[in-house]
Amino acid sequence: MDFRRATRDDAERILQFWKESAASIGVTDEVEQIGRVATNLRAVLLLAVLGDEIVGTLLGTYDGWRGNMYRLVVHPARRRQGIARELVRRVEQVFAEWGVRRITVLIEVDRPWAAAFWSSVGYPRDERIVRHLGVLDSRRGSQPPQAKP
Repeated sequence: MDFRRATRDDAERILQFWKESAASIGVTDEVEQIGRVATNLRAVLLLAVLGDEIVGTLLGTYDGWRGNMYRLVVHPARRRQGIARELVRRVEQVFAEWGVRRITVLIEVDRPWAAAFWSSVGYPRDERIVRHLGVLDSRRGSQPPQAKP
């Protein structure tokens, strides 16, 4: 198994891998966006690769304030083999090199196994925080609804 940074050329394969692995696909999960994040200096999109097959991904970003981890996805046939733990360890190494001191992990509430995994690798749930989400593209050019007389 090899672990390497994704490149722009990997973007289509990564998106296909996420779809095949039953990851939730959102508005930012497009080939162009994935290619952009793969070349971002404040991000590491790490791949676990077996032969020429992607079997795991983890995206780590740093906004100058804290590190964030997203898109921890392991192929269903490859789960429980230590791939996710190794991806986390390697992204943590990159974060340490960047001087990151605090890391946030986002987990979908309908995936309790994901919450259990993150707790097991040292990322307990923070009950003080709730996430609010807006999608910028849906608000561009739109006007607020008008009150009816």
